Amino acid sequence: MTATINVRHTVTNYDDWKLGFDGHESNRRLHGATGHRLSHDGETVCLAIDFPDRTSAAGFAADPALREAMSKAGVVGTPQIDIMDSVESVAY
Repeated sequence: MTATINVRHTVTNYDDWKLGFDGHESNRRLHGATGHRLSHDGETVCLAIDFPDRTSAAGFAADPALREAMSKAGVVGTPQIDIMDSVESVAY
């Protein structure tokens, strides 16, 4: 069963944050990430990052490099991070 990490946080500047996020792709892949969806409204960012399983997702979420990358990219405050099991996917 696949798992998705849902992240919601505020950033100081979206464009600067996006550069940092893109630069962290190799770490996401190292943990098995298979893709992501990104949306934002101003400086509020929401991410859904897909992993092959919950263990891989949890490993990524616990990696100290993630917190470091978030800090360097300008994440403000404590991000909301949830790991969810995928149960359905429907495209319209």
